[in-house]
Amino acid sequence: MITAFDHTSFTVPDVEAAVRFWTAALGFTAASVSLRDGPFLGSVVGVPGARAKIAHLHGHGHHMEFIEYLEPAGATGQPSPHDRLAAHVAFVTDDIAAAVARVLAHGGAHLGQVTEVTNGPYQGSFAVYVRDPNGVIVEFYQPAQGAKP
Repeated sequence: MITAFDHTSFTVPDVEAAVRFWTAALGFTAASVSLRDGPFLGSVVGVPGARAKIAHLHGHGHHMEFIEYLEPAGATGQPSPHDRLAAHVAFVTDDIAAAVARVLAHGGAHLGQVTEVTNGPYQGSFAVYVRDPNGVIVEFYQPAQGAKP
């Protein structure tokens, strides 16, 4: 039986870029960055001969892992939010414009625009999708005045 949630992981083309961005732009702390190789990695992930650089970051009550496969190289490209199996990480903010500006200043990019939620239980809130420099999708959510996240 599951006893706890451990981490969220993304495979990225540049693990050092992920560490720089997530620490500088999003306030995470890097706990470790290490090379992983040997038969155990390939066995665990189901990719024989896998070699990877793996970073573990902590912040905002969450543990993020970023993996850069050195061998074998995987497919390239950035997922679109509507692609099957696309994923994103969402953060609550009290200043969505400042959060987006910080992402852009650290090499991130817009996906969407800051938009007011006009229906449903989050009406009056604001949300936006952006990308980190590796293409990881990040959502910012600013609750409506007086609403709880």
